[in-house]
Amino acid sequence: MTTAVEGPAWAQKGLDQRDGRYPLAVEAPVLGMVAMLMPGVSTLTDFARYYGLYWALADYAERQDLDGAVCQRILRRSEVLLALATKTHDPDGVTAHGADALQRGLNRGGSAWELAELGKTSYSPRNWGFWSQYGGPSDVLGTATTKDGAIRPARHACPEPVRQMFAPVFDAASRDTWPSSDLLPHLAQLSVGSLGGADAGALRELFTATRTGVHDPESWEITDLTRRATMRILLRAKQLSPGEPWSVALRQALAFGPGATEDPVLAGEDRALAWRGLLLRHYSVGAWRRLWAGLVDFVRDNGVTTRAQIHSWITDRLPPLSLRGWEAMLPELMDAAGHPAPGEQHVLDKGEGVLENLALLAIGARRRQSLDGLALEAFRGGKTVRNSILGPEWVGRRIGDNAARSLRDLGCDLVDDMLAQSRRVAFRKVQFQHGRMQVFSRLHERNDTFTATSREGSGNVGLRVDQLAGLAMQLGLADDAVTDLGCDLLELPR
Repeated sequence: MTTAVEGPAWAQKGLDQRDGRYPLAVEAPVLGMVAMLMPGVSTLTDFARYYGLYWALADYAERQDLDGAVCQRILRRSEVLLALATKTHDPDGVTAHGADALQRGLNRGGSAWELAELGKTSYSPRNWGFWSQYGGPSDVLGTATTKDGAIRPARHACPEPVRQMFAPVFDAASRDTWPSSDLLPHLAQLSVGSLGGADAGALRELFTATRTGVHDPESWEITDLTRRATMRILLRAKQLSPGEPWSVALRQALAFGPGATEDPVLAGEDRALAWRGLLLRHYSVGAWRRLWAGLVDFVRDNGVTTRAQIHSWITDRLPPLSLRGWEAMLPELMDAAGHPAPGEQHVLDKGEGVLENLALLAIGARRRQSLDGLALEAFRGGKTVRNSILGPEWVGRRIGDNAARSLRDLGCDLVDDMLAQSRRVAFRKVQFQHGRMQVFSRLHERNDTFTATSREGSGNVGLRVDQLAGLAMQLGLADDAVTDLGCDLLELPR
């Protein structure tokens, strides 16, 4: 006879450990400023065509008075059609959102409309497909928003040519039977790799804040003017460094040297100085993320790890220098003309180890003393952000506290700061579901010993520069260089 024993209930596992995101919460000042300076653009908005799709869908949904359920079904089917149109007309080029999952489903024998339905085999696991990525940016852009659970028009009415461009898609998506096989050959202009289409001109006006080629500041809202300014700044940076990647060109033009204050275009854009502060703060955020990733990886590789062992991990990677002696070796932050010198880049040219990351943090602590105005405000993360934990002011005080000690002592203090901050962040994110506590963190502490469940990502947070540059190229404002059209609409020299 077999007896099943249940209990005791108090011994059942009641804590779920999940991998966390932004474990030190040092990213907020940068992410907040990026959102402010890049309104209508996110790290996931790769294709201009989807802005046009949702713009037209919002108009269609209102004209047809679609409720949320019908609107959702037509949206998902429309996204499937866009993916298929892209695959048909640009098979060796870009891949539309959800195209890979859609192709896997088709290879298993599923039909397109079946794969558009919600479920594990769907082209997208999100209830609203890729509207979840473009919805917020579309709302900010003023093309589409959500009302009563359905997509509806926002402040910019959908132009008639854009409405007609997507009409065949919505007509097909509204029918339960799969459209005839001759539909896809007629949807070439809907491929996300196509630079043509009526939506390109309409979206170009929104991203440059122009109408019929003319920019009238009084006709646009502050978010529109900011988006235009950032587009203008980015394309001007590309003109100044034509052979460099977009992000490198922006950094060279704004972060260091006289460009932000002396270039005839950039000096006329106040937001150029805000970008300077943001780009300089980005170095500190990257340093923290790499330090933390190295710490977590050390713990994961060593199993149960004591605080003393983590201290040894960092001190073994630092030279036996006094803090004052080490600070004297840091690069100068200003050049002879009083412009920011590329001290951070000089450090990174040597590597991304513990020593280099501590140097970046120390430089960041000094930068706040050499910046002013909009550059300083953006460096801090905006008007409402002051002295965030692990921020430049925090690091500056830590260095001051250790002035008479060694660089290794500073390293140990910063380790303790990271461990304490990660615990605070994890507790702040705790959730309770079905009587179980969920803790979002890769590093876990018990009795002052630490374990790690997985490795931590060390990449820096994105600045959305490549996304905006991609949109500029899709809208005909740039290719390998700034186009004549881009110069005309954004008032840039040729």
